[in-house]
Amino acid sequence: MDTSEQVQSPEEDFELPQELTTELTQKRRSQGRIIFDRFVRNRAATVGAVFLVIMVLCCLIIPFIPGHTTPDAVGQTTPFAGISWQYPFGADNLGRDTFARAMIGGRISLLVALSSMLISILLGTLIGALAGYYGGWIDNILMRLTDTILTIPLYLLLFVLSATFADGTPTSVILLIAVFGWTTSARLVRGEFLSLKQREFVQAATTIGARGPRLMFYHILPNAAGPIIVNATLLVGSNIILESVLSFFGFGVSIPVASWGSMINQGRDYFDSSPRLILIPGILIFLTVLSCNLVGDGLRDALDPHMTER
Repeated sequence: MDTSEQVQSPEEDFELPQELTTELTQKRRSQGRIIFDRFVRNRAATVGAVFLVIMVLCCLIIPFIPGHTTPDAVGQTTPFAGISWQYPFGADNLGRDTFARAMIGGRISLLVALSSMLISILLGTLIGALAGYYGGWIDNILMRLTDTILTIPLYLLLFVLSATFADGTPTSVILLIAVFGWTTSARLVRGEFLSLKQREFVQAATTIGARGPRLMFYHILPNAAGPIIVNATLLVGSNIILESVLSFFGFGVSIPVASWGSMINQGRDYFDSSPRLILIPGILIFLTVLSCNLVGDGLRDALDPHMTER
């Protein structure tokens, strides 16, 4: 027998059946799809995300719902009117629609939380990236500044500065929260940069000529995006609480502008006669912050490269 007939090429040895190749091709998923599928399998995180979407939609479309277009109109109905189909949350002490005010207040609270989160994340990412990448005296100066801010009681500092500089508008509250909300992000990003800048892909990028900002923001930062996204999600919940506390004590959004914190502040004098004026915004704060935390936990698991299957 001719031995050449018995020798098979490597391609023939490892050739897969056509139907199996097609099945593997169909099952192959992108990294984004893997992350999405893992997040969806986390039921608690999915419920939290759905609630946040519904809450945002309600806050955005409330001015277009007939019968709820004037949340600040006094005397729309009888003061302390009970729950009805027309007024699902009843009315406050001035006869204003509590449902409309809760949705408008949610819009203000979410606007403050999201805007201050974006500013804090951008500022914290920049400071943490500079400290982690360059190290040395730059790292010492930036981290000592961060530690100094972390040692100051946050609420006391915000109360004093709000009474001194803020004018009770959402913009001033956003800036006030953002100025002191970047510290956690900075320490997180610094730690990620210290870990990532020693990796092989960074050394390879340095070999081909990548330097400075390009190496920081084009090569290292995308690999640190997962923890930053998770921290941003959790920061939204903490900023909602922070804005509510400031507004409750009269240092945040000023009356008559509605926010969940200012609604609790207005309703505390009528807790005995109409407790829902406090309970409704309080429950909305609780559910929204809980949903943000659930989404943050879900994203943390979904973005973890050690837990994401291929």
